[in-house]
Amino acid sequence: MALKFNEKNHPYIDLGDGYRVCFYEERCPHGEEMESKARKAINEGTREEVLAAHDEFRKLIATDQAMCVPINDEWYLNVFLRASRFDPREAFDRLQSTSTAKIKNWEYFGQINDIRHVFDEELVWVLPERDDDGAVIIVVESGKKWNPAKVSLVHLNAAVTSIIGVLMLSEDAQLHGCKLIFDMEGLSMTQIVQFTPKSTGVMLHMLEKCTTIRVLGTHTVNNGMMYNMLFAIMKPLLTKVMRERTLIHGRNYGDLAKHISPRVLPKRYGGTSKAPAYEGRLLGDMMVHYNDWMQSKHDHGYKRKNGQAE
Repeated sequence: MALKFNEKNHPYIDLGDGYRVCFYEERCPHGEEMESKARKAINEGTREEVLAAHDEFRKLIATDQAMCVPINDEWYLNVFLRASRFDPREAFDRLQSTSTAKIKNWEYFGQINDIRHVFDEELVWVLPERDDDGAVIIVVESGKKWNPAKVSLVHLNAAVTSIIGVLMLSEDAQLHGCKLIFDMEGLSMTQIVQFTPKSTGVMLHMLEKCTTIRVLGTHTVNNGMMYNMLFAIMKPLLTKVMRERTLIHGRNYGDLAKHISPRVLPKRYGGTSKAPAYEGRLLGDMMVHYNDWMQSKHDHGYKRKNGQAE
């Protein structure tokens, strides 16, 4: 089990027996039929229709004189259009929301080097296998495994947004999106007091409005009575869209299996995957490789001056 690099110098964790963790996929590995279905689901039409969407998106961007983005970079335009089901207006709103968040909540968009300890602590990790619909599965350990004295809530959330950010490298992830599993095993007051209405509202807003990869759903597992206290903070802040995407399963892994295939889930979540577990430091090493690339993408949008947009 080791970190390796492919022919294009993209890192991946080789788990052996054909399993690996990799953010970069040059082409959809799920077959032409699934790729075609995914493109249809996000309204990505013919080449002519895509170019028309690019033109409309560019015109909207041009109306915001403070916005500084590479409008002639088709890859960049496609990232936001795919996250917005190829609706140029929605893509523009997402671009503005993301750019504003980088100013108001800059701590969520810092150096990956500064949050690698989150991965070393194995609090945020990615399942080696994609779901049956092609979605990437990200696991967040928000229960007893999380020691707020070592990892702040901001850094925990920043680790999630950084993984989603790096995933935009992959056309596969752009097409199929991702799903989040929040493991609340052993949640106590030690963790609950870290969640304020403000911090919770910021994270929910970013998951809905500011991601460059579609978040198809959030799934809470291993939650008990203590979680009800936390959810009481969250519930008033959930928009209609987030309420529909937020599912609470407790220890009912059969219910989880209705939304994420047991084939890709580890045994601890009622799954049958044979993929071996891996050390968090390997994921940290892989993420740090993309630090400079992510910073170059964070530079797009509104320019930051004294904590405010110019």
